[in-house]
Amino acid sequence: MHRYSVIDREMQDSSPRLTTRLVVAIAFAAAHLALFTLAGHVRTGVPFYDHSDSPAYAHLDAVMTSGYPREPQHWSRLVVSRWDAQNYIGTAVRGLAACPTSARARDIDFLECGLGWLPAYGEAGRLVTHTTGLAEDVSLLAISILAAIAINFMWLSRTIVDRLGAWQAGAALVAFNLFPTAFYVVTPYPEAATIALCLGGFLALSRERWVLAGLLIGAATALRIQAGAFGLALAAAALVAAHARRRGGDNRWWWPLLAVPLAGWGQCVEMLALRIYTGDAFAFWRARVAFGDTNRVWRLWHPNYYLKAFSAQHMDGVILGGALVVIFLTARRVLREFRREEAVFLAIASFATVPIAIMAPMGYWGMSRYLLLCPLLFLGGAALLRRQAVLGILWFALCAMFYWKIELCSYISQGSKNACPQLGRLECALPWGS
Repeated sequence: MHRYSVIDREMQDSSPRLTTRLVVAIAFAAAHLALFTLAGHVRTGVPFYDHSDSPAYAHLDAVMTSGYPREPQHWSRLVVSRWDAQNYIGTAVRGLAACPTSARARDIDFLECGLGWLPAYGEAGRLVTHTTGLAEDVSLLAISILAAIAINFMWLSRTIVDRLGAWQAGAALVAFNLFPTAFYVVTPYPEAATIALCLGGFLALSRERWVLAGLLIGAATALRIQAGAFGLALAAAALVAAHARRRGGDNRWWWPLLAVPLAGWGQCVEMLALRIYTGDAFAFWRARVAFGDTNRVWRLWHPNYYLKAFSAQHMDGVILGGALVVIFLTARRVLREFRREEAVFLAIASFATVPIAIMAPMGYWGMSRYLLLCPLLFLGGAALLRRQAVLGILWFALCAMFYWKIELCSYISQGSKNACPQLGRLECALPWGS
């Protein structure tokens, strides 16, 4: 009787905290949507939803990457649907129906059917549409909003609070949501779902639920290739944990290793599906080649690339440089707060994501978006705010200004300098600029 009364009391004590976490998580997601609504009105004079019909193709085999107007029709009727959202919405509308069914097809044919962007997220939206009757763009947006709420909820999880304290965990939540590209978590992009799965995998790892961690992080690899950094991090963390268990005499020392073969299962399943439906497991990679996506390892050591980044359209070099400073100043202190396998996971996931963010973008666009998958950046931002308040405040202010003046404005207007005169002008983008 006493045992159950204790359990009941603990559940009652934790309920308000869970409710508070959920309210905070919803509030941050709602704030991004509110800022979209405001920016759409102020920057371009468009409403959140323009009352157009649901996205649809004029003909099923319409190409995705050329011609005007772009297919599917009405894909940008929501203010959150811009740029690559077209391709994910297009996949949600018609799946792979317009894609070649033979490996002998040209690379450009795979690109024009929408396979230059991994189809798993679009197919997930297609499934939601068939289940609920929602339009495809609304289905994808709903997935992202739910994932965004889950991300915010997990930043305040018991694991992170126990390691860092409630104040610093809350600061990490703010650091994430103030980051210049954080608004992507409420768009028809796979960013929110990818981050939610990777962060959920980390929390599962911290509780030694290794199979669940593998399932979650493996699923993320089907949405974004960049999630492979987390698969690598999970494998390294599992090896560290297994070694520690074996040295401790645990008969089940091998248990963490079960996560290793699961770390990339999503990408493997997706490639199998492409082999079945298009005749080529590498159809996505062939489409990316046709799009002009090539290996850019040289960027890592070429000084001109970094110098030009400061005058690029989004001044990506400013945020990249700031992110590197934050990580350099705080990484060691942050990692000391976590158990060894957790620290290994965070370090490898973060230090693998940064070079990907430098190499992967076409030009510079997308660099800051890829940095959303760098957990040490946000944990470090919280630590910086606590230990070196002036630097922390400056970093948070810089992120907020770039969020509103540069990244969100450029996203909504699709890069229009008439709507966003600060683009490419560092003096106008800084907090004290006009």
